[in-house]
Amino acid sequence: MKKWNRVKRYTAITLAAVVTASAAAGCSQNSVEKAGTEPEAQPPKSEAPEAEQEASASLVLKNGIIQTMVSEENTAEAIAINGDEIIYVGDSDGAEAYIGDSTEVIDLDGAMVTPGFMDGHMHAANGWVTKLFAVSFSGCKTNDDYIEAVRTFAEENPDVDVITGGRFDLNNYAQDDGTNPGPAKEDLDQACSDRPVILKSVDGHSYWVNSKALELAKITKDTKDPKAGVISRNEDGTPRGMLTDTAKDLVADLAEQVQYTDEMYMEAAEKFQEEAHSMGITGMTSCPSGNDDAISGFYKLEESGELSLRLKSAKVAAPEISPEEMIDIVKKHGETYKDSEWIDTNVVKIFADGVTEGKTGVFLEPYLESAGKGTDYKGNPVWTDEQFNEMAAALDKEGIQLHTHAIGDGAVNQTLNAYEYAEEQNGKRDARFTITHVCAVTPDDIQRLADMEVVSALQFLWMYADPLFELEKAMIGEERALAMYPVKEMQEQGCIISGASDYSVSPYDVLDEIETGVTRNSPYEEDTEVMFRNPEQAVSAYTVLEAYTKNVAYENFWDEKLGTIEVGKKADLAVLGQNILTCDPEEISETPVLYTIAGGKIVYQGEDIK
Repeated sequence: MKKWNRVKRYTAITLAAVVTASAAAGCSQNSVEKAGTEPEAQPPKSEAPEAEQEASASLVLKNGIIQTMVSEENTAEAIAINGDEIIYVGDSDGAEAYIGDSTEVIDLDGAMVTPGFMDGHMHAANGWVTKLFAVSFSGCKTNDDYIEAVRTFAEENPDVDVITGGRFDLNNYAQDDGTNPGPAKEDLDQACSDRPVILKSVDGHSYWVNSKALELAKITKDTKDPKAGVISRNEDGTPRGMLTDTAKDLVADLAEQVQYTDEMYMEAAEKFQEEAHSMGITGMTSCPSGNDDAISGFYKLEESGELSLRLKSAKVAAPEISPEEMIDIVKKHGETYKDSEWIDTNVVKIFADGVTEGKTGVFLEPYLESAGKGTDYKGNPVWTDEQFNEMAAALDKEGIQLHTHAIGDGAVNQTLNAYEYAEEQNGKRDARFTITHVCAVTPDDIQRLADMEVVSALQFLWMYADPLFELEKAMIGEERALAMYPVKEMQEQGCIISGASDYSVSPYDVLDEIETGVTRNSPYEEDTEVMFRNPEQAVSAYTVLEAYTKNVAYENFWDEKLGTIEVGKKADLAVLGQNILTCDPEEISETPVLYTIAGGKIVYQGEDIK
């Protein structure tokens, strides 16, 4: 991850000292236009302004490579901005007419400018809440490291009644025979036995709990696994100490005793915003794991005039909530956080399944027997078909956007069925139904995704043989695990693909994600071995850049104001130290972010800028 540092403002800046020369041309595949979007916009304005121009620009960027994202070939040299709006896109000579006495001018000296990066599915600020106010496993590598971190936090915070935090890596518990029992409660008991401890896994779908938490929640050998959930057990049937997906609800009352104030959320949101801007990010879709309301921190930032990230904020539906209740929850959410220039609501997240490594992903074919769930276990859907269909239809009828988590091909299929049912009941509209993850999907359902114009919000950083791949392979076999994330096939069939990270499940540096989408290999220097995953599904750098700009804007109904660099659109921009469309693909992740501009203001400046 790149360092983040505070904004510094300079006038008439040259980037010659920091712009990296473009390497040998790479990423040569052609991008396929996504389905279901508006007709292609006209090329950017390139002529000089008329003499009667009323106002000079507040900021001008010139002598750069402006990748407008209108199309791959559509580039310019300069941008003029007045306030938060782009007023000129064209050649550098034409930009001169917009420069007045008070105009801030940046000579890009060949640097690349793209629309500000956006993330189509994440859990904004959650990682910073943990870092600041809970047990953080950041930097921890082993089970012993985890135990020591919990012990230290417990000793330093004797007044905390329920200890929470994370995130632990399930790979630490893999056995030689291919099984993975998960972490044990007894290890946590060594660190803290007098108070309940509840810790999240890397993927956020499991809790590791100690004996006190199990005792208070009355979870015993006789407690049955809830629908779509798993209580990990020892050979004698006693709870081992890990609760997955709906089994987490068994300790919900304990977890909810941990309350964060709006001020704490604001501090976490501020740290997150600063970090996000250091990576060129200007917007995201934030989907909480439950109905916890970390968005309050961003709203506090907006109230104080400090918010410079655009946020689409979701609420979470569940089978035990009626459609009428869910509609009311969404309306109240919108009333509380009043859709504004920076914060939008009116979207609902639905969990169709859990995760493969937690044995809660829903597939059309069984898990391996070594997964420990029998010979015909395919995962248990969170919803019945009837429940899902009725919820989808009711929300869609109210004009509420649907955004569904679906990992397995069974969950993707059920989700498409529910979206199809909603269309049948309510008629076709510009709903922009979204499915995030889409890890496993059948060829027939790829075609359905395209035909129904469903947005697939994909995590490109998951598309190499990372540690989670080893867990997936252990659950469903190497062949099926390797076949996940068939992005090129989805692109060729005309699917609308947006980019996402699922932070804080995984990092959210968009340049890392673009490199992984192109190479299907690790973007990290420390990974010296080849870690290819289905490399024939690699796509071009432009395709992935489009996913994290133009297509997230489309997903969030922001495409009239964001996602491309055009006159009249908002000035949310990322300035990069090299052309990521022509450099060596393996160097994309090393590209420095020189500036991030949000709403026409420089909100981040690289530490090497003079």
